[in-house]
Amino acid sequence: MKSYLTRSFTTLVLSFSICGVFLPIKGPCQDQCTVALIAGSATQDGRPLLVKSRDVSNDDQEFVYDSNGLFPYVSVTYAGVIDQAWGGVNEVGFAIQNANAWNFSDPVPGEDDDGYIIRLALQTCTTVEDFQAIMDSTDVGRTLPAIYGVIDANGDGAFFECAAYEHYRFDLDNPVAAPDGYMVRANFAYEGGSYHLGQHRHDRMLAFLDTAYTGDYITQQYIFQTIFRDLVNEETNPYPLPFQGQERELPYGLLHTHDAINRDITRSAYVVQGIFPTEDPLLCTVWAMAGEPIATVALPLWVHAGSTPVEFDGPEYSAINVRSQEQRDYLYDWDVGSDVIDTWRVIDDAGQGLLPNLLIIENQAAASADSALEIWRNQGIPVAGTVEDFQNSIATWALSEMDAWGPPQTPEVAIIPQSVNEIQLDWQPVQEDVFGRTLTVTQYTIYASDQPFYNRLHGDSITTVSTPPVNLTSLENQRFFQVRCQP
Repeated sequence: MKSYLTRSFTTLVLSFSICGVFLPIKGPCQDQCTVALIAGSATQDGRPLLVKSRDVSNDDQEFVYDSNGLFPYVSVTYAGVIDQAWGGVNEVGFAIQNANAWNFSDPVPGEDDDGYIIRLALQTCTTVEDFQAIMDSTDVGRTLPAIYGVIDANGDGAFFECAAYEHYRFDLDNPVAAPDGYMVRANFAYEGGSYHLGQHRHDRMLAFLDTAYTGDYITQQYIFQTIFRDLVNEETNPYPLPFQGQERELPYGLLHTHDAINRDITRSAYVVQGIFPTEDPLLCTVWAMAGEPIATVALPLWVHAGSTPVEFDGPEYSAINVRSQEQRDYLYDWDVGSDVIDTWRVIDDAGQGLLPNLLIIENQAAASADSALEIWRNQGIPVAGTVEDFQNSIATWALSEMDAWGPPQTPEVAIIPQSVNEIQLDWQPVQEDVFGRTLTVTQYTIYASDQPFYNRLHGDSITTVSTPPVNLTSLENQRFFQVRCQP
């Protein structure tokens, strides 16, 4: 794809302070994101979308409300960091995200400045041209090469690929830069060098959008349910899940995620749904995911609420983020590898698993939000307190549903010969779920197979008992057994 650009060397200076805070160590292994801008002409409902999947080293993500500036805004940040922002939307409908550009040189020393630039933009910008002024002013020397994406309430949008002393602009309405009304970036600038970190993620997201554009189904829900959770890596397409195969040396059904859009270092994600130019900018909606997308849910937030729910911005940490980390830890097999996910825990071949539960929560939250937005667009947005109560009720309910899910632990079964034709299966009664919480198991079903189970669901159901042990007559060719619990 050819790129349309404008180079700027304007010397106007806007000042902003940089205060010292603890942040992840600078380096390409930490900060690798996948972002997109989508014009209203390309989406199903005609409203623009700003998209970011955030890949960083710090687990502790929050979505916060900040009114310390000209315009209040909602943004993603690290827990406890209040003087920087890494993407969101303000009350006049200006939205922003970024990704690091690792193929630009990085000659300016000092703390990374992207979090300060984004916060300044959210505090002060109304239009894309306002952000152009910030880019012009910071061409005097940025400390972090980055790609900034912005949209505004007029429906305009642009990517700014920023080296230390110059930047390149790609407008969303330019037919060369965005022939179908959308643009994607990973961690390389189109105007940078040949090192294209994240080429697979870039191409994969672009392919998703190409297909959805052709079928007219680019929506915020398609993005956070399908694109953000995509597990295809550079070697393996595991779909349909669960992965019924083997990748290199990994056990059956397991998969490396480090090259995928949904990665082992994806810590949060969001979609900002914009507005028609005739609509109230307060209707802009942040679909926030405070955790790795495969292990969390997307929930709606609004600047007009005047806050974000305590589940997203707690006294110390986001409770949704903490729960998402627990669920992520369940999905990953850390003993096998730091980026190895067990797709059978995501969803098994019986349609059970973490993902189906997340989709139930997410679909209900989306239906509630869409219904409210339809009323607000037609009748006017209600007072801030009403919007706050509504978004808080969704977050409280969603976290409760996330907390309620937890399958029983899998018992370790001992096979004890009793006679030539009889064996005994014995195991410790299961009293906890996979998160270590107390539960009561009412029955155990025994399955037999002529193949190893590898913790997968197959085999023949032999019998069901309420407590161990169980004695079985030896079955011809059935040499492997599995016990499954039913709470």
